[in-house]
Amino acid sequence: MHIQDKYLDPFSVNDFPEDQTVVPHGIILQGDDTPKIPMYFTNIAYDKHHSELLMDILVPPVYIPETGINDQRQFPLILWIQGSAFMTQEIGLHMPHLTDIAQKGYVIASVAYQGSDKGGNFPSTIRDVNAALDFLTAHAKTYHINPEEIILWGESSGAYTAIMTAATQHEDFFFNESAKKRQFNGVIDFYGPTMLQDLDISPSIQEHRSAESWLGAYFNHQAINADSTIMHQADPKTHLHPNMPPFLIFHGTMDMIVPFQQSVAFKNALDAVGISNQFVTIKGSNHGTDAFWSPESKKIVLNFLENHTKKAIPISLPI
Repeated sequence: MHIQDKYLDPFSVNDFPEDQTVVPHGIILQGDDTPKIPMYFTNIAYDKHHSELLMDILVPPVYIPETGINDQRQFPLILWIQGSAFMTQEIGLHMPHLTDIAQKGYVIASVAYQGSDKGGNFPSTIRDVNAALDFLTAHAKTYHINPEEIILWGESSGAYTAIMTAATQHEDFFFNESAKKRQFNGVIDFYGPTMLQDLDISPSIQEHRSAESWLGAYFNHQAINADSTIMHQADPKTHLHPNMPPFLIFHGTMDMIVPFQQSVAFKNALDAVGISNQFVTIKGSNHGTDAFWSPESKKIVLNFLENHTKKAIPISLPI
């Protein structure tokens, strides 16, 4: 017998034999290899002009590792925009909060924008998000995305960016090239600043008017002039139109950074144009706390998602 005779040729996935060895005194659990946990892809460059701009993507459970088995479904996309006072973001900060939402059948892409601390200024955040959407729709099959089902969701400055992205799809100024005129299924706004020129009308622990403020930094390190053309361009209510998607707004009544009244004013602006919206008050909560990720809050978010997106439909493709 030649020594090479003891080696086996590779088996296929379909004829692979189960090992029947019983290990004495061991514990036996019945295995279930059905995918249950989302896959997490990190550090994906999405803009050829800005290689430092990255995204992380959560894909719902579709893979059985090492086998190549992949059920090929395409899911609604949630574009998550992390808050950062318009500075460089920690885009993975809320991915733990979002994992169970991905598990429900949503691709979640957390997208970095150019921070004001690294040269980004209005409207760069909005242009960056539109570039990220270009990448995601171009690579929809790779990341199991249904490009016809997109929700924008952001917190704080990321919420402002989500709102403006939804409101300005017909305006070339907010794109690196030309307007894409995308239609979105909904926008989720977690305590976003909306009427930027009016941030200091309500109580805050920060000022928002000087060139040194985080808001001044976003406007090219200039002092805020409420009557300027750029502040008019940056005001979401000047871009609202009746064909916009529905909004879900969350804000805490003890927000010390972005006043609660910012979201009240924005809701009133949506109502005036006839844009569907739901407002959730988080009583006694500050800016960016875990209260916004409570089971009750997530239930409201999931209901909104289910009401405004379509479930992924299995696609029969050869393995």
